[in-house]
Formats: sequence, C-alpha cells, structure tokens
Amino acid sequence: MLQNMVEKMDVSLISGDDGSDHIAINVVNQVAGEAMAALKLTPSQARMLATELIAAVNRAEVKKSLKTSPNLWRRQGEARPRLATA
Repeated sequence: MLQNMVEKMDVSLISGDDGSDHIAINVVNQVAGEAMAALKLTPSQARMLATELIAAVNRAEVKKSLKTSPNLWRRQGEARPRLATA
C-alpha cells in the first residue's frame, strides 16, 4: 500500500441536470502537486464515508491518549473489576 502526503483536499457538491446531487472529493499529492485521487459519491455514500472517518479518528485519538496517559496503563495480565461491588 502506498502512502502519499496529501497537500490539499477539495470537497464540492455537484448538481446534475436531472436534479441529482453528488459529492466530489479531489485529493492532491503534496510532492507532485497533481491530482492523486478523485471520488464522486452519492449523498448516502458520502455520509457513510464521513461516519467511518469519524469512527476511525475517534479510535486513533483514544489509542493515542491511552499510550500517553500513564494513569490509564495496566500491567499485562492484571485483572481488576471495572465496577464496584456492594
């Protein structure tokens, strides 16, 4: 899998002659300065992509905060109950 630095990302709404709308996403490569990828999505596809992106970003942020916060670390194999018992 190739990874390239993204310099710019343009998101725009395209209205068709038949009244349908599409979302266009154009990604520009930082090194070459040329279009690297282009997507044309329906509104429902764009919503699904946005939801998946938000979920992935949240997972990455939680993972990063767990790595950097020593108060949240646990030793491997240490089992503690998560809820208080009465």
